[in-house]
Parts: sequence; C-alpha cells; structure tokens
Amino acid sequence: MAEPAVRPVSPVEWHPLGLPEGRERPVERLAREILERCRGEGPANCVARCPLHVDARGYVQLTAQGKYREALQLVRERLPFPGVLGYVCAHPCEAHCKRIDEDEPVRIRDIKRFLAEWEPGEPQHLVDCEPDRGRSVAVVGAGPAGLLAAHDLRRRGYAVTVFERTDRIGGCLVWKIPPYRLPRKVVERDLSVIAALGIPVETGVEVGADVALEELRERFDAVLLLVGREGAVRILSHTDPGLVTPEGRLRVDPLTCSTALEGVFAGGDAVSGPGTVISALALGRRAAGSAMRFLEGRDLQEDREPLLPPRLLWTLEIPESERKRRQRTPVMLTPPPPPLDEAAAREEAERCLDCTCGLCVRDCEFLEDHCDSPKDIARRVLEDPDDPGVLRTTYSCNICSLCAAVCPEGLDTGALLLEARREAVRRGTGPLPVHKGIVSYWKAGVGNTFTTVMPEPGRRTSRRLFFTGCALPAVSPANTLRIYDELRKHYPGTGVMMYCCGAPVELLGMDAEFDRTREDILRLADQVGADELVAACPDCAHTLKEAVPELTITTAWELLAGRWQPPRREGSPAVAIHDSCKARHAPEITSSVRRILQDGGAAIEEIEYNGELARCCGFGGMIYPVDPELSRRVSRRRAGETPLPQVTYCAGCRMAIAGVGKPAVHILDFLMSDDWEKAAAKKAPGSVTRYANRLRTKWAFRRLKPLATD
Repeated sequence: MAEPAVRPVSPVEWHPLGLPEGRERPVERLAREILERCRGEGPANCVARCPLHVDARGYVQLTAQGKYREALQLVRERLPFPGVLGYVCAHPCEAHCKRIDEDEPVRIRDIKRFLAEWEPGEPQHLVDCEPDRGRSVAVVGAGPAGLLAAHDLRRRGYAVTVFERTDRIGGCLVWKIPPYRLPRKVVERDLSVIAALGIPVETGVEVGADVALEELRERFDAVLLLVGREGAVRILSHTDPGLVTPEGRLRVDPLTCSTALEGVFAGGDAVSGPGTVISALALGRRAAGSAMRFLEGRDLQEDREPLLPPRLLWTLEIPESERKRRQRTPVMLTPPPPPLDEAAAREEAERCLDCTCGLCVRDCEFLEDHCDSPKDIARRVLEDPDDPGVLRTTYSCNICSLCAAVCPEGLDTGALLLEARREAVRRGTGPLPVHKGIVSYWKAGVGNTFTTVMPEPGRRTSRRLFFTGCALPAVSPANTLRIYDELRKHYPGTGVMMYCCGAPVELLGMDAEFDRTREDILRLADQVGADELVAACPDCAHTLKEAVPELTITTAWELLAGRWQPPRREGSPAVAIHDSCKARHAPEITSSVRRILQDGGAAIEEIEYNGELARCCGFGGMIYPVDPELSRRVSRRRAGETPLPQVTYCAGCRMAIAGVGKPAVHILDFLMSDDWEKAAAKKAPGSVTRYANRLRTKWAFRRLKPLATD
C-alpha cells in the first residue's frame, strides 16, 4: 500500500489565528470554548464581578493564613485605595460569592477594611513606575476616577498633571460622602499615594474658565476629562458642542471613553451620571487605558474588556430570589458596620471556598506535565501549532476524555488536540516521524495479509459479524476463536470480520486514511450481507459507532451477558475491573462485563476511577512513541489504584497494565484459562509474535467447520 498522501494546504486555507471572512475551524471553536469557559485560571465570581478585578479570592485566602501584609499589597496591585473602598464599596463581589449557596456571602469588603486599618505606620503604597516615556497627560478632575487614572498613567511611565477646581483632592469622597460614613483620615491616608508617586496637582483651577480645554490639548499629549456633573457643565459651556449629548452629558464612545476631539477621553459622572465609587474608579481606569493606547499608537478597541460583564464561571445552585435575600444590600447613608477584629477577620476569611479548579490537571499526568490549565494548551495550539514543542504536546494526550468527565463545564481538551492533529496532517507537519510504526500497524490491519471477512462456516451470508479488531488476535488466537464459538452458539449465523477499526490513524489525525478504512468496512460487510458488527474490543466498538453509523454496533459482552454460562472459578477470587476509557459512556458494556465475571465466580471490588471516570491504561492516543515515560506513568498510576489483580476486556489495556509489572488478565483468560493467576503474570508477546498470531488467527478462522447440531 502506498504511503498516505498529504495534500498541501494553501495560506488561504490555513493560517494560525483563523480563516478569512470569519470562518471558524473546529480547532478554533474548541480552543475558544476552553478559553472562555475553563475555570483553571479563574476568575472566581468575586474577581469577575469586581469592576477593577481586584483579586478578592487571593487576598481573602492570605488573610485566612494570617498573611496580612501580603494580602494588603495584593489589593493594592489593582486598587490603591483599600481603606476608602473598605468603607464605601458597593461590594458587587459578594453578590455571586459561591458561599451564598451554603448560607451567606463572605464579607469581602469588611476584610479589605480590616487589612487597611491593620497596617501599622505610614501606608506602604506601591509606587514603582516604568521608565519615563516622554509623553504627558492632563487629568481634569481629582475625584476617584481622575485619581485612579493618574495613578495608572504615572506607574506606566507617563508624566501626569491633575487639575482640580476645588481646593483639595477627593471629589465625592470629601464633598458628598459624610465623614460618619467615610472617615476623613481614611481618605487622607489612601490618597497620599498621589503625592508618593510625585503627581503634581493644580487645585483651584477650573478648566473652561481659568484654562481652556484647547490650551490643555496643546500643552499635553492627551487629556482626560474625569469630572463630576457640575464640572462638566462648566467645561461644556466653553467648548465644542459636539462633545455634548441632548441630555447635557459628555458624548463619548462607551467602550473606549474617546470623544469627538482627538486625544481627549472622558468618563465619570459627566458621562454616565451618578454612580458608585467603584464604578467611577473602573471608568477612570478604562479612560486611562485608552489614553495609553492612543499615545502608544495601538488600536483603541482591540481586545478591550466588554462593557457587559462576561458569564460567571461558577454557577450558583440557589434560585435568584434566594440569592438576593441572602446577599448584603449596600447602604451608604448610615454609619458603617463595626470593624472586624483580627480573630473575626480570619474566621470570616476561612469561610471562603477558594474557588479554584484544576480538577482535570490533578487527574491527568499529561495535563500536569504540559500546562497549568487547559487554557495554556488552547493558546499554544492557536498561536504556534507547528512549533516542535506544541506538536509534541498535541500528540502526547491519551484522548481519553477523563478531563471532560471531571470538568464542571464538560470541556474536553483531548477533543481539541485531536482536531489539532487533523490540522497538523493537513499542513504536512503531522503525524510525527516517530509514528511511522503505528502507520505501518494500520496498514497491516487493513491489508490482505492479516485480514479476512467471511460468513459463518456453512452459510453463504451472515447478517451479523464478529469484529475481531487487531489486538485480540495478536495476543491470543485461542481466545479469539473461543469467543467466536460462543457467539455463534448463542447467535447462529454470526460470521467474522478480521480488520482494523481505523483507530490508529484516526487518533493520529489522518482523516483520509480513516475514511478509507470506513469505506472498506462498509464494503466488506456488504459482501456477506451484514448490517451488524459485534466487537470484542471496547475501543473498536467506540470507533465503529463513529465510523460506520450505517451499521449496528454492539459488543460480545452485551450479547453474551446472561446467555453464556462461563466456567465458574472456585473460591470466588477477588479482582478489580479496569474499565476501558472508551467505554466511559457505555454503561451497557461495563455492566455486561460485570455480569459475565460474576457468573464466572469473580468477587468484584470496584475502584474509584471506573465507569464514567475510567482512567486510560497508558496506551491511548498513540502516545507511546512520542513520550514512552509518560505512557508508563499513566499505566503505573492506573495499576496502583488497587492491590488486587485487574481484569480487562481490552487486549491493549491488558498489555499496558501488565507491562508495568501489575498482575492483569484479559477477561477471557480469567474465565477460560487453566491457571488465570499465571496468565495474569504472563508477559505480553513481542511485536513479531503478535504479527504471527494474527496470521494464525486468520487461518484458524478459514479452517473452521460448521458447528455440530443436535
């Protein structure tokens, strides 16, 4: 058989970040789903719903550990005003805290207040700045929005000057919120960060009266108008009416905060109307971000955080009405609640559920080796799929779908990597050179030398065929013939198809070869009048259901359970069952295997990772040639789940588990061999012997006679 042809793919058909005209390839769709929904990198609900994305989960966890300094500095990385927000934040972070499912949300705002008030001595503001960029920005308005914008710009290396109409900075923090709600010493302590950063503030300067907006545009490279309602009225009375909406507010692009004047950005009450302190801070940060993009010549809209919050990764179990009843309603017109002392703060912080995931990484050696979360892999597959390291990652996954089984979102990293393999084959970078032996194995499995199709001896046609696959005839011709004899005893008219199901090339991403196998199977079945295939191998059954949906696919175990009475082992030997990962969603197979084993006298002890949570044996995904050590580690982990001998119903799984020294026995050897324990300790045959066994099996089938009838 000729080497598989690889069709070249033109640049129009392929480029790393997508197809033209918005066409999305399957690999892109699967990667996007992982990037959007995977919880591995968060954020937790509290972080997602914070307009500034302060790492509430992180600082609450640090507080629970008594690491108050680290917790406070973690707050300051996103929020330089922890004391102020500890008093007046509307705490949207608490509205969807997962703890609310159990009782009530963690008091995140009060923990932040505790941290700010715990700090001894002068505040340890974060004042490290990037090197001077040689560009200047005027910030009009010294309220929360303007001060955060000035803070962000200065730390990024821009020269910033703040202009404030009144005689002090703080805006609503000093002019509107009463001292009994927000103590002035708290405001002064937090806002001292502006002086610490060396940001000049010109107070008593009214833009539009004392200095024109056009003058600021000439003096500075960018201007931010982050003013309250009153300030906006004064500025607008002296400037271009194109900046004004019919409602008398500044007209801006809500995504970028840009105005009709180049280099002028606006936000705050003058744009959106009165809002909370935290929302004002978020607007200030968005405006500052746009000014930076403008000054750096970057697109103002590309990759911006959307205006509407994204879907939460952590869903709540309680009804919305109950959630609202349990959450704390923010109140700004009454004195603040009493502060938490150290013991209360730590006790409250310990209520945090620490919403981190990583379930798939903990359960998978491959993911543990290759990423911190599946998002890492999704990004690498999209950005540089032909990098040798990325290709190695792509071909190192067992494609067993355990990740999807344990993922709260049902995300299947293996499905992504299988699509990535298909893409690699289309581009000519896959399969890898080390896969040559697997391709040869497939060729043998579909070539004339090792294959046959025949009706039951004595018949001209057979509606049902025993599909042997490749592995069982290769390791045990005798068992292959035995199970066939049982099938034709209980289901007269059953013929034989000895052929490869196509799994090796499918798992390498070789779609053309897989399609060819599929067509051959249909053609051969039609030759003998068959419309049903009965597999012994669960991997074959899984693959055939996908490859040839035109045919009915079942397994020998399903057909024989309850009808075949195997020889009964004395003493009820205790064994554990290794379920094939390909039978993960086939309870009809797993239950049939157990029924047959119990009828054969086995005392079955279940292990944790079976059925829907079955772990791979280590041979899945054709990973052995790419990373043999990883393959062995997967096998060792599976073997180590039980001290009992493991019974398998997949010849390949038996080879993998026995290959790491674990007593493992194929179900047919357990039921039919003279000494099943000796069979469990027996080494798997070598490759030459396996090929010879396939020939022996083929010719044994050819020599079969019709079963004797009474």
